[in-house]
Amino acid sequence: MLRQLLALAAIDFRSRYAGHSLGVLWAFLYPAAIALLYFFVFGVILKTGPVDGSPYLVWLLSALAPFLFVSEAASSASCALIDYSYLARKSRLNIALLPAARVLSCFPVHAVFLAVLLVLGGGARVSLLGYIVAELLFSLAVGYFLSVITVFFRDLKSLLPIITQLGFWVTPIFWDIGAAPDRIRVILRLINPVIYISEGFRAAVGAAGPCSGWYAAYFWIFTSVLLALSIGLFFGIHSRIVDHL
Repeated sequence: MLRQLLALAAIDFRSRYAGHSLGVLWAFLYPAAIALLYFFVFGVILKTGPVDGSPYLVWLLSALAPFLFVSEAASSASCALIDYSYLARKSRLNIALLPAARVLSCFPVHAVFLAVLLVLGGGARVSLLGYIVAELLFSLAVGYFLSVITVFFRDLKSLLPIITQLGFWVTPIFWDIGAAPDRIRVILRLINPVIYISEGFRAAVGAAGPCSGWYAAYFWIFTSVLLALSIGLFFGIHSRIVDHL
């Protein structure tokens, strides 16, 4: 099953850039271009000063990288069953692998982004590995849930970009959550678990302090419950999903 999952992820990754003259190279040019763009704007033009003792670019990218991955992975996984419906109907493929394959296919680009971040930040703490696991599991949980909903409610594909845009601005990427009032800060963390991941990445590269203990517990409980419910829903209505593809 693992071999099939990795094969599906590789096929999906390559298919995104099929027909392009540079092929999959486009995937790796994107994070490099983003880093150069922000460096030029904030480092050269605006000359933004350090935040929490770290260069502004490192502070910014350390939160931007996980948000881009989670948003792309969840959005891509939400359409996995529909996009590969022909496989579900005409083969013995285990469709439960499709959302997970979509999440994994987004990781190579994210890995390049992380490499750029580590070079700029001069390395990271071992805790970064834990936050990478956190973003993967959270993306899987959201991806499985959205993939089921999208089968029965196709308009969700049009709503997701709006939701992602809202999520971008309520995630402390360009702003410091420490500047928000205590009550607002707690509410934002409760309704947006991605903040735990972005804060964790910043802490791992030394661009901020560590996350509070209660928030770490909340994130892992929330993610575990959502993942269990999403997988349970997926297999609970498996036959209905296939009928609607």
